[in-house]
Amino acid sequence: MKKNILLTLILFNSLASAGEYGLHFDDRGNIVRPDQAFLAKGIDDEKDGFRNSALKNFKKSAEYGNFLAMSLVGLYLMQDKDYVASHAWYRLVDLDKIPNGAYIAEMINNLEQIMSPKELKKANKLKSELAETYGTYPTLLRREQWKNNLQFTGTRIKGYIPPFLQIQLNSGLIVTGSDVKRQVENFTYNYEFDVGVGEVILEDVEMVEKKQAGESTDDN
Repeated sequence: MKKNILLTLILFNSLASAGEYGLHFDDRGNIVRPDQAFLAKGIDDEKDGFRNSALKNFKKSAEYGNFLAMSLVGLYLMQDKDYVASHAWYRLVDLDKIPNGAYIAEMINNLEQIMSPKELKKANKLKSELAETYGTYPTLLRREQWKNNLQFTGTRIKGYIPPFLQIQLNSGLIVTGSDVKRQVENFTYNYEFDVGVGEVILEDVEMVEKKQAGESTDDN
């Protein structure tokens, strides 16, 4: 009979400063998904006034398929009046799978009212380019990469979760290898968007106005 492996994990509330985001748990034994962790870090950065760092973390979250993170990148770009890039990022979002989808749809419509045909063409091209990193299939590959980088004591095979594994959390709860495998594979292959950091509402936004008749935004 294989000997159980008992690990004691020290859980951190913040991300490591470098390297791949590893395996973390909350006190109830649920994995802290990397997309949610980077999203939460970005929101904290925003509250602390570190806008550039927040944007980087939102993009990291978006790499795993997080729609709220994508919409927040779009919001930042809209505030910077980069309407072409903002439109492209907003259109990456599946509006049916995000709580504020109607609000984002309204902003997309407002952007289209002030953008010229040339700008809309640029936005469509940029959206296709962004989809190569933040689209459905690339984000699946990113989650697989995260899964395959996990390594546990007792095995040298990255990505392999031993069935006899036991992980003791700071709360005292023990998570079994089968539960870890179920959660990791569910996140990787059955990903469903979940805010995961409480209710987040896009507010205090500088709404773009429809351009006045005769006004042009073409950048000839």
